[in-house]
Amino acid sequence: MTYDFNILYYIEIYKKWWKTIVKLMVIAMLFTALFSFIIPPKYISTVTLISADSGGSQATSSIGRLLGMSGFSTGTSSDDIVIAMLNSKRIAKDIASFLELNKQPKFKYKMEISTVKSGLIINVRGNEPAYTEKVANFAIQDLDKINGELNITPSKPIVKVLDPASYGIRESRQILRKVFIAGLAAFLLMSLNIFFSDYLKKLKT
Repeated sequence: MTYDFNILYYIEIYKKWWKTIVKLMVIAMLFTALFSFIIPPKYISTVTLISADSGGSQATSSIGRLLGMSGFSTGTSSDDIVIAMLNSKRIAKDIASFLELNKQPKFKYKMEISTVKSGLIINVRGNEPAYTEKVANFAIQDLDKINGELNITPSKPIVKVLDPASYGIRESRQILRKVFIAGLAAFLLMSLNIFFSDYLKKLKT
């Protein structure tokens, strides 16, 4: 069986189904807008760091032992060391203990680390602005504590804080963007369903 594509035919299909498509798009967009308003807002606190000297092979060999990597490269930079420490289970455990001590064990956060020229930027996101600030600053303090205990690098402090974290800034909910994406997704899914159903009908004939 041959299947001929006819754009006028599909335009007619859209004319037939456009009301249903629009209704589904409106429902999807309204539901997305409502959900975006209901979910708790997110806050972000940022720390800007200037990396200290990594201390050469002694630092890299120590971090290698810490991470259980016998072949850790001697070319590892101080930024790599700090990132490895911030992503370690030790830091996560210390932050959990800090939150427990402050009676905030259920506080959920997400730490993101990005490199910039001669430094690092650490973003901590969560639903409590005061604790995004506290967790971000605590993590930096914990770096020096761990470095002092394990002598990972001779640099003291291991990093220099250019801009400490401040009270969490509320992030944009990006409602218009989410609503647009929801409407577009509903349109595409409905169109796919209509065309696929039509194709199956033509195969049966």
